[in-house]
Amino acid sequence: MVGRTLADIRARIDELSVAVGPYRVRSARTGDSPVPVTGKQFPDRETAAEAASVATAYRTALRRYDPYVAVHGLVVSQTTAGSTTATVTQSLPAYCHRVAGALFETLSNRYGRIERRVMDTYLEAAETTENRTRLCLSMLESTATAIDEALPPDEQATVLSAAAGRLPRRSTADRPLRSALTTLRSCDLVRSFSVEPTPDHGESQYRITLAGYRPSLDGDRCPVLPVAVELLRRTGVPPAIVSASRFGDGWRLRVSTVSTVSGSGLAVAPSA
Repeated sequence: MVGRTLADIRARIDELSVAVGPYRVRSARTGDSPVPVTGKQFPDRETAAEAASVATAYRTALRRYDPYVAVHGLVVSQTTAGSTTATVTQSLPAYCHRVAGALFETLSNRYGRIERRVMDTYLEAAETTENRTRLCLSMLESTATAIDEALPPDEQATVLSAAAGRLPRRSTADRPLRSALTTLRSCDLVRSFSVEPTPDHGESQYRITLAGYRPSLDGDRCPVLPVAVELLRRTGVPPAIVSASRFGDGWRLRVSTVSTVSGSGLAVAPSA
């Protein structure tokens, strides 16, 4: 593994684990805890979620050396009074790491250099960042940046579509865009939002206002990856980020749900 080694990743999981804790990381299919989380216990859901995404990166890296290594869909479980219950949380750290885990699995198939870059950035940040929420956000931000800088828009759409396909499918009921943003609000990635159709495009293009949008990058760049992934979970159709403009602590976006409309990539949108 170029850059940080598998030993560095195992060391990070050791840092996150405790001698006795109520949370485990297990395979959603078998219920077992695979290497490198075998026997590991964690103090809370957020820490366990972080360990799950790091373990996913470890196993995808290991599979480059041994193609028979399985990359398990890892879930957080809580052990209480002799029982183990799988839990799906909507906290910001849990959400960030769940999406990051899906992206790691996807990138490992063809884009190992991007996966390694993201993991290197994350491990470096983990050495200096004490705030868990900030660290989780930095993983999403570094993933968005790496994808944006390495891949053209059409390949970005392919990668994000594949990652969304690894996450539980969301309902395709009416108003998928509003539903996607509601999920981001429930995870505390955005404080509030509004959605309005643009007059000239009816129900295919929308003006979105995101107030208190937590992911951020230097300069006038908006990491829109979470918005794109949530839409893809609902529609399976890559959206187009037509424009973006910053205001205060938020962003105004024009988003087309028709993939034939030209726009920027789906990971990062530059300010108009």
